Amino acid sequence: MVAAQNKFKRKSLFEYPKLPEVPICFAVTVCTMSYAWYCVYIASQNYEWSMSDFGIWSSPPVIGNITGPMMKDVTNWEWSRWSPFAISYLPVFIGHFLIFNIGSAFLPDSIFVPFYTISSILAVAYTFTPFLVAVSIFQGTIVFLTSNYIQKTWTVWLSALPVLYVSMHETNSLSDDPFQIFTFLSYSMIGYISYSLEFLRGEARKEDDTLVKRYLRMMFYTFYQPYLFSLIVLYPDFERQYSERSTRKRNWLNAIWFACRISALWLLLEISLHYLYFEAILKNMTYLYSLPKDQFVALGMAIGIFFHLKYVVIFGLPSLFAKLDNMEPLPGPICLIRVTLYSKVWREFDRGLYQFFKKYIFIPICAPTFSLPRKIFGVFISYGFVLLWHGFYHHNIVWIGLNIIALFIEMGSKAIYTIESVRKWREANLSDITFRRILAWCHILPFAIGLYSNFYFLGGSEVGAAFVQRFLIEETITFRWPFLLIISLGWFHANTAMEVDRQKKTTKLE
Repeated sequence: MVAAQNKFKRKSLFEYPKLPEVPICFAVTVCTMSYAWYCVYIASQNYEWSMSDFGIWSSPPVIGNITGPMMKDVTNWEWSRWSPFAISYLPVFIGHFLIFNIGSAFLPDSIFVPFYTISSILAVAYTFTPFLVAVSIFQGTIVFLTSNYIQKTWTVWLSALPVLYVSMHETNSLSDDPFQIFTFLSYSMIGYISYSLEFLRGEARKEDDTLVKRYLRMMFYTFYQPYLFSLIVLYPDFERQYSERSTRKRNWLNAIWFACRISALWLLLEISLHYLYFEAILKNMTYLYSLPKDQFVALGMAIGIFFHLKYVVIFGLPSLFAKLDNMEPLPGPICLIRVTLYSKVWREFDRGLYQFFKKYIFIPICAPTFSLPRKIFGVFISYGFVLLWHGFYHHNIVWIGLNIIALFIEMGSKAIYTIESVRKWREANLSDITFRRILAWCHILPFAIGLYSNFYFLGGSEVGAAFVQRFLIEETITFRWPFLLIISLGWFHANTAMEVDRQKKTTKLE
């Protein structure tokens, strides 16, 4: 399996050269983004709230004494639930920090691990109800026993996937609050699956030589608070981080700076929702279709950037407490502004989820040959798991389908370039700079497909259909000037994204 993972490591087919017009590309991109946010602001200020909208009167944090109460957009269900929940959960995180660090410093593991695990389970039961914790532990026990007694990979999946399906599609049968299901129950299942699959690979600790010890270790891993929800960390990475924390120097300044950044972004998001109502506008089809095209298109940018910043905070809060524990959480989500190829989004947005389906689904399917048919089958199964994780709903199906198309376009293009005769012709007839300029145009097609997929994923089926109607059908197919303007701006944006990648790679090499 290690050999298969090494074989799967990406090789760079083409190193981006430095482009003379890069400053112009950056300038155009910055001006475009600035104008787009201005359009969102104008559309928001002209928006008339109605009784059916999700808006509340509230004072913005920090500046509330100056502005007084304002209308706040609370249409984004996830953020409107997560933000107050996270504040209420801070005492649990603080309690975890004290117990985990003091207990691990003064108690032997034989006492500390069960004490911490029980404490964490009780805290979770208090927050997410004893019933949901009982459901989680019951299902985790089934997965654990299946892996220990039947010892077949397929039986682990068979014992776990039904609960994931019920969690995403029949949430009312488990709880009146779907947020608790999505936040806790589904993520705990990932922990059980990861531990059980690693046990079958022989990656469980050698000292856990009894059923009871292995079960306790699985619970300790699953109920480690910073990795309990939002963040997915595979079991071997957890064990590595836990074993190295005692010898690794603790970087308090880095943790404090990280806390300041997350707090600042949290405040920024809360304040911005008092001025920018893009979520509410996207739910009002009458107003949405009445907007000028520049304001309409700008809303698509706004929901993407808000989604990114939202998850920087959602992933960032538990990451902060992992850093305080001297653990090494995965980096936060990649900024969507600097992405044109959505394969990079899959790799670097929810990095834990990507590692999960890559290691446990895609690579086992592709190995040992990594032939094209195996890769294609692996892509469909991997995206099938992502669809199960998010729910088999129309907007998610369209999102996944368009992502698969964009990925196949990218994979096909790379496959063509790996043909030696094609590469040699390019090198003989096109300079690296010219080829980079051409690539920027080529990036636009999969980028556009990725954008439409995100309109469905983030906005829902009606919002996705609105973008298809108002831009694809009315402007793109008819080849009108807004389409020509957008793809021209897309070329500057693609070069900006390429340049950021080039500079980051150069910095790493230095």
